[in-house]
Amino acid sequence: MQTQKSPAAGRVGVVFVASPLFPEAAATELIERTSALLGTQELAGRFVVASKLARDRASCAEAFADLDLGELDALVIQLSTFATAELLHEVLSHLGERRLPIALWALEETDQIITNSLCGAQLWASTLTRFGREFTLLLGNPGDAELTRDLAAFSAASRAHRRIRGARIALIGAHADWFTNLAVDPWMIRQHLDVTIEQMTLVKFLDGCKAGPDAEAAAGKRWAQASFDGGDDETSRMILGRTYARLAAGLDKVKADAIAIRDWPEILYAENFKGTWGALGELSDRSVPLAPEGDVMGAVTALVARAFDEASLPFLTDISGIDRHNDRLVLWHYGVSPRLADGPRSLDPALKQETFPLKVGPLTLMRLSLRADGQLRIFVSEGEMLARKSQANRAAGFFRPDAADSETLVRHFIDEGYEHHVTAVYGRWAEAVLHLGRQLGVQVDHV
Repeated sequence: MQTQKSPAAGRVGVVFVASPLFPEAAATELIERTSALLGTQELAGRFVVASKLARDRASCAEAFADLDLGELDALVIQLSTFATAELLHEVLSHLGERRLPIALWALEETDQIITNSLCGAQLWASTLTRFGREFTLLLGNPGDAELTRDLAAFSAASRAHRRIRGARIALIGAHADWFTNLAVDPWMIRQHLDVTIEQMTLVKFLDGCKAGPDAEAAAGKRWAQASFDGGDDETSRMILGRTYARLAAGLDKVKADAIAIRDWPEILYAENFKGTWGALGELSDRSVPLAPEGDVMGAVTALVARAFDEASLPFLTDISGIDRHNDRLVLWHYGVSPRLADGPRSLDPALKQETFPLKVGPLTLMRLSLRADGQLRIFVSEGEMLARKSQANRAAGFFRPDAADSETLVRHFIDEGYEHHVTAVYGRWAEAVLHLGRQLGVQVDHV
């Protein structure tokens, strides 16, 4: 499967600014502590640090000479001491037309004021607001655990921001029949995210789904550990391998950063594509995120999750059940990677549905969504996939949210008119989503 553009390999640049009115020794000591922090295991490789303290126009130019702005995902500006907006104007002149996400880093001084960093950050923040520039506030001192997490989340959000800006989403066919809530106005998504939707007919796509017997046989081995309710396991694996290989061949011809595909009813019930939903689960492991049911915004959200963590396996899911007594929701869908299974895989006699329990662990639900008025928003909620197994078929499990009870979450999701899909990804990514919302200048519903 080919991508239109390669994932950004950039890092977050860090610049230190200070005023001659405040002790340079304090700023220098902060730079040393900050550089040590950014080299620790949690943050190593994510940041590139300017070696020169910016105190005037000349030193600001020297600091930016250390940074390749074209390779950066974002810019962190530490107010190592109070500094007037004169230096902010210099920073913005170096950025030029680049719309890099900006974070202002203010230090925490609990009693004696030595750097007056927080006041400086306020001055810079209000100036950026007047200029119409989005920014994020980072607050804390090098070594603070919470600040370390915040820096990691800002870095993840910046990778996602860079990944989606200018991305191309292939829409194969359209959204599933009468899933009109998944329809996306291409002009609106271009306005908000600089994302281009490139549509392809199902006829053209299926015409490219051709694979040889060797590829089909190799693909069938993906179900070596699965059981089949209909018996004749070898024949079933051969059928699934054929469908996987053909769909993979068709997807290889699609040049995009993420793909939304109308998989049913046309492909699902086609004679030569029996086992489509099981094949889509295996195909979700590939480098380009794949969203079934023609869910374009689901594909964009999966692209964000992959930017947070390249090794993640985001999957589209429905919130299909609620157990209020035990405060848990049932997540349930097809097209989920079996690498996320916590138990045996089985397929029904018709090979329509592959069933397995989802593994235990921290999980984030999120969705980038376009409202009816065309405005972009983001939903996010963190929680846990529980050890108790759900009896639902397909890929399913019990999810318990952290910050709200299950009923509050689902009522909010419904009352706010979100589409009936969320993207799930293992790990805790709410802080990164909040940073991404600030970078995009959009509402984040953190439930």
